[in-house]
Amino acid sequence: MNGEMHQICMLVNAARNSITTKKEFTYLCDDYVNSVKFCFLPHKTLFREKSVEAGDPQEWFRYCMEKGVYDIKFLTPLQVPDRALLGFSNVHRSCILTAYKKDLVTYWIATWEFDKDQKKWNVVYQEYQWDNPPSTMPQFENNSKEFKDILLRIGEFADQIEFKNFGDIFRNAYDILSGKSEIPNQYPGGRPIHLPDLSEENKRMFYASSIADVFGAMGSWNDGPPYSAHEKGLDDDYEKLSNELLKQIRLAALYAINEN
Repeated sequence: MNGEMHQICMLVNAARNSITTKKEFTYLCDDYVNSVKFCFLPHKTLFREKSVEAGDPQEWFRYCMEKGVYDIKFLTPLQVPDRALLGFSNVHRSCILTAYKKDLVTYWIATWEFDKDQKKWNVVYQEYQWDNPPSTMPQFENNSKEFKDILLRIGEFADQIEFKNFGDIFRNAYDILSGKSEIPNQYPGGRPIHLPDLSEENKRMFYASSIADVFGAMGSWNDGPPYSAHEKGLDDDYEKLSNELLKQIRLAALYAINEN
């Protein structure tokens, strides 16, 4: 899972847990992030419009609560116009949905900028008002069955086009989702794995969706596999399976974070 979506999922999970349990908002920033800032919608005072900014996630959540937030959700599109762009920043269009009292619904879009001096990312979330929002907050269904099915099918396809390394990734995600394997504590390079505070089932869904998300730039499922599939006359299979994988990955993440 790309860092942009992962950060939103972690923020939303921390916020939802705090709203539900009334406990302190707890969010751990990833080590590749330098700063996270939030720019709220301007609000009218007696004489002018006032803009409010939060310099960190804790301050953001505290101000959201002061404004009367009662629900926060993670949203992301199930398909994208061009999967090849998923290896770049600021193209994912995932967002944070905030529902306040008095029928105000807003969403937050992040912009990521790389700080060459710090060699880390600075992230700025901008809040926008959702005009004519739906009467109820979106709900998501458990797609474990469909997710397992596409992981098995695309794993076999990866072997067929001679990319067994990707097949192993998809089978590993299937085993995690099925409970056959345990979620590790760290990535192969030794970096700790930080996961949302979820139920066991939802945590497995989230982690499986994270490791199965192989859409990126050089060296990703977007790189060599489509050419190998083309050489074998399997272009349509590659497109259909890839689209379905992306859809089920995102449905799993949406369910895991929003319906815990």
